[in-house]
Amino acid sequence: MSMDRDRQSSAKPKMEEIIASASSFIPLLRQNARRTEEERRPPSDMMQQLGRAGLLKLCRPARFGGYEYEPSALLRLGFELGQGCGSTAWCASIANCNSWFLSYWPLQAQSDVWGENPDALVAGTVIPTGKCEAVEGGYKISGRWPFASNCENSNWHFVSAMLPDNQGTGWFLAPARDFDIDQASWRVSGLQGTGSKTVYADNPFFVPTHRVIRFDDIADGSVPGAAIDDCLLPRFVFSTFGACALVGPLLGMAQGALKWFVEQMAAKQRATMRQGVSLNAAQNPFVQERAGAASAEIDAGMTFVLSEIERLETILRSGTLLSVEQRMSARRAIGFAAKQAVTAVDILMAGAGASSMDVEVPMQRHWRDIHAAAGHISLDTRSISMLVGQTLFGMTPMGPY
Repeated sequence: MSMDRDRQSSAKPKMEEIIASASSFIPLLRQNARRTEEERRPPSDMMQQLGRAGLLKLCRPARFGGYEYEPSALLRLGFELGQGCGSTAWCASIANCNSWFLSYWPLQAQSDVWGENPDALVAGTVIPTGKCEAVEGGYKISGRWPFASNCENSNWHFVSAMLPDNQGTGWFLAPARDFDIDQASWRVSGLQGTGSKTVYADNPFFVPTHRVIRFDDIADGSVPGAAIDDCLLPRFVFSTFGACALVGPLLGMAQGALKWFVEQMAAKQRATMRQGVSLNAAQNPFVQERAGAASAEIDAGMTFVLSEIERLETILRSGTLLSVEQRMSARRAIGFAAKQAVTAVDILMAGAGASSMDVEVPMQRHWRDIHAAAGHISLDTRSISMLVGQTLFGMTPMGPY
């Protein structure tokens, strides 16, 4: 096994190569963005192309052919893909994130997923809305689980329910065939193409013990996967770093909106009060100011969050556990970056003109998508700031971090 792992690791591409590959998809993603919205899911052929390019195995353990990159890779990939299509970037980022989450499970569970299909994708929902009953060898679960992004392109799902006997919240891993999908459950104005539908199982089905983990073990870093040699991924706690998969696409959407704004304003002619005279929109100082202000917001958000996450990755690679303050700094950086991205798009949208609301125009899609994305509970900047403030005052933070 170690020889196979060494061979896989030696074939690991550099992040610069991965980012260059992701960047090459931007025109195609932009071209297909309307189709993605209309189908209310990322087209399967698009996800397959991203997979063939190696863009869906960033955070998969190396022993299963993955690149085993850390959360900062999610930021960088999401930023690139988000410039073309926010929905596809969201799903690609989450697919990679869920491969990282799968490293929390025992090796047997990971083999269940990738042993038969090395390219298997995993969808997941962490809200414990299901029901479970302890039975011999595992649990029987049933229920409805909303917001399963990219579920129709995924081969496995993990869902959540409260464990019996006050054992806390459990995450249950099962093949996609054990679930149905509520096709009427994702009717939204933003991120229409993520396919974040409700998966459900009306009839209880069996999940063996080795495919069940406890959320408390995730939070304190004692998941079964942590006992697997030579895999750093389980050290990254979901509640601290998970939103890296979300804020990268937000920043990418903002960058895509900026690129569109600059291109359009450079080409757009605006009439003046003088007959036969028109001015290029880019000559307007207020248009220039909007572009400059938005670019600063995006760069401030990306620079801060990327540098902070990379700093914490270095600490974890050294074998040192993160303090509460350090984990909180990750949450603060993610929240700040999300806020900057939304602000940038709002600045641009306000100056883009009425024509930017046409459904064929990328600007209005970036605007709708980024506001939908920013509504995710993991990116609630006010809640994050409250947690940071509690820490600064020496209090125990009252929320996930």
